[in-house]
Amino acid sequence: MLNKKFKEVIQNLEGNMENKKDLDYAKLQITELSMEYLNQLENLESVYKQKIAVFENRLNDLEVEMQRLDHEIFQDSDDEEMDLEPIKCPYCNTNFFIEFDSTKKEIKCPDCKNIIELDWGNFEDDM
Repeated sequence: MLNKKFKEVIQNLEGNMENKKDLDYAKLQITELSMEYLNQLENLESVYKQKIAVFENRLNDLEVEMQRLDHEIFQDSDDEEMDLEPIKCPYCNTNFFIEFDSTKKEIKCPDCKNIIELDWGNFEDDM
């Protein structure tokens, strides 16, 4: 697309400029400008590729750490197994886990500190 537009601009110059010297000068200037633009794009691409590589490494490190924590918390536990339930705060959208306790009717969000009403429902009907 850029190559097509470049050729179109050059053809417009050739069709509208009578002085050969001015035409050659204008072509040279447009070519140099285009090359500088492309060089800048290549430099930006290189910088962003480097940044993406850094972020991918960080993401991989986080995934390894999450797997380690998961293994440490959920699989190496010698305590009796807890039945954890995921909770999403309706006020601040924070996700967290709590131990299942059907007698508990509300809990405080660890992030925004608002009280969340718990509705455990009757899951015996699902069986």
